[in-house]
Amino acid sequence: MSISISGKIPTGSIEVVDEHDAANLQLRLLRDPGDDHLAIGYYHFRASGIRGQSCTYRILDVAEDASARLAGREGYEDGWTNTGPHASYDLKHWFRIPATLEGRDYVFSHVPEHDVCYYARWAPYPPQREMDFIARCQRSPRVSLSTFGRSGLGADLDLMTIGTPGPGKKACWIISRQHPSETMSGYFVEGAVERLLDEHDPIVTSLLQRAVFYVVPNINPDGTQLGHTRANGLGYNLNREWVAPSLERSPEVFHTQALMKKLGVDFCIDCHGDEELRCVFLGGPLEIPSRSEHLDTLFKTFERAWNAASPDYELGHPYPGGSPAEADLRMAWNWIAEEYNCLSVLLEQPFKDTSWWQDPIQGWSPERATRLGRELPTAVHGVLDQLR
Repeated sequence: MSISISGKIPTGSIEVVDEHDAANLQLRLLRDPGDDHLAIGYYHFRASGIRGQSCTYRILDVAEDASARLAGREGYEDGWTNTGPHASYDLKHWFRIPATLEGRDYVFSHVPEHDVCYYARWAPYPPQREMDFIARCQRSPRVSLSTFGRSGLGADLDLMTIGTPGPGKKACWIISRQHPSETMSGYFVEGAVERLLDEHDPIVTSLLQRAVFYVVPNINPDGTQLGHTRANGLGYNLNREWVAPSLERSPEVFHTQALMKKLGVDFCIDCHGDEELRCVFLGGPLEIPSRSEHLDTLFKTFERAWNAASPDYELGHPYPGGSPAEADLRMAWNWIAEEYNCLSVLLEQPFKDTSWWQDPIQGWSPERATRLGRELPTAVHGVLDQLR
């Protein structure tokens, strides 16, 4: 049987250049529409007819096409060094394959045990899994589901409300998948929500007596379906749209801001992933124009509470390249902190692994992302009474 490679799968993304020689399978990354110079790097594809063959995959021109980096990262290892793709035969268990940069190309080899194998920069979070998860959660009496708007291409924007709103209750938000390729956010949300629905968990019971959680499990459904790295379906990076969102460019942010204005915000976590860092990293409201000692103390208290709950959140990792003098309010966590004078944090999970504990089989994995999410309620519980 001949080898066949395809990115025409749910959340798939790759250009097939040459699939005729197992020893030299040539591929190319696809760039998102729009002008974001960082909006390339995600890949997810299916290879069939490969059982027992020594396959070498060569993603061409990565060193040129995907060499752009965020400012201040010169002292950090880039996202293509000392890592490799996740691979899976069943789309459930993902394992890591080592890869190297050879000149301009990103190269990895694999002898598959089965006829079909999936490869991705990091384990995908399938749309069907997201739909099943949301549908399953509505069985809980703690959950109500609603649609609060539509994306640029007409997809529903889902809101999960966990707990019962009432006078004096804190409004705690979880936002996920602004950048669709950062799929660890989906697993993180699963872990957080599953714990919030545990009726036998005393920390959760205490939280929901005093707070309501508003969860946007996927703020960028179009980018997810299209296999984008960072853009929505209209070609815009949602995490640069928070100062002036519009229905023409970023309806997903526009509708989220309108909902926040209606419901209020006392806490927010915006969930992302980082291709270069070897840690779980948090950014806080420390450089916004209305920065204060209270917010600084609150952020540090939250950090310590999460570190105590899970060693996977390590203390002591500085802002990459040094903290900016002023926060970029186009980014969700900064805009929300400034607008609502609240604890709003950025969560970055690694594509690679943590520095304190390396998993040689999976690296940072869906399982660890889910477990990290399960510890979020503990960290929030540690600061809840201090939020206002």
